[in-house]
Amino acid sequence: MAGNNREKVEQLIQDGLAHHDAGDVEQARDAYLQALELEPENAKALDLAGLLCMQFGEPVAAEEFYSSAVKIEPENSRFLLHLGILHLEQNEFSKSEEVLRKVIEVDPDHSDARLYIALGKRALGEREDAKALLEVAEELDGQNANYKKWLGLISLETGDLVAALEYTNNSIELDPLDVSVYSQLGAILNEMDDPDLAEKSYAAGIKVDPEDMRCRAGLASTLIRLGKLEDAKREIIEANKNRDEEHPLVLSVSALLDSFSGQKQEALDKIERVLTTESGSLDVLLLAHQLMINLEEDEKAEEILETMQSLAPDDARVMTALLG
Repeated sequence: MAGNNREKVEQLIQDGLAHHDAGDVEQARDAYLQALELEPENAKALDLAGLLCMQFGEPVAAEEFYSSAVKIEPENSRFLLHLGILHLEQNEFSKSEEVLRKVIEVDPDHSDARLYIALGKRALGEREDAKALLEVAEELDGQNANYKKWLGLISLETGDLVAALEYTNNSIELDPLDVSVYSQLGAILNEMDDPDLAEKSYAAGIKVDPEDMRCRAGLASTLIRLGKLEDAKREIIEANKNRDEEHPLVLSVSALLDSFSGQKQEALDKIERVLTTESGSLDVLLLAHQLMINLEEDEKAEEILETMQSLAPDDARVMTALLG
């Protein structure tokens, strides 16, 4: 390639990155595609075009770009990682692990590759294997809040609440702006039968992001547990403010509140609405099961329990519900 063309390709890639960072994804894609017209085998431009295709919800095109980049530079850990993540997001767990294992072959200390393999293992219910991978990732990068967060969640799911609490608190210390960790901490504290501290955790998360519905729903359900029904009602009203429709978790908690307020039919109507679209959400199912138990709807409670068992048979919270 002539020198002036090479310089133009590099400039187009830099322009694309600038547009990408600014959120102008269409202009970024145009820049990358122009670069590829001049140099079809520019692996960096292929990889960046793949990233944009993922953002646009075009996984087939993204795979073509990533695979082309890997073919040109088969030992580039960045390109391999992106391809592995794409397979993971498409629930192609075997393909994902195969590619991510190549990342580790190229770079034995690559911690993120282990994270994404672990997420695939967790999705398959292989939580102990996932935990072992995350523990290695954490050893490699002890200041990564994300690894600790996932270790906390998997510890919660496996019933190791002490470890769950420690990992999650450490994650918050490292990244206090990650609102998802506050709702995770609230769930752990409720499992540890400490709703007072759970209430504080959810409230802290809402201070970080007042629009986070997981914290809103978690706070409302914890207030119900504490017998603060009027406070829970106010929290649900606040969560629904300026929203066209209720978030599934908030609607589930609203149904739970109705069940404690003597409004049985309203509670059943709401939870049925949620379950028509959210039957694959363990958080929703746990709330629905609690509601049915509260309403003494034993047959429906059993149906929900069976759904939870098929969805997450080894989750400690499901096993607790089963034993209960």
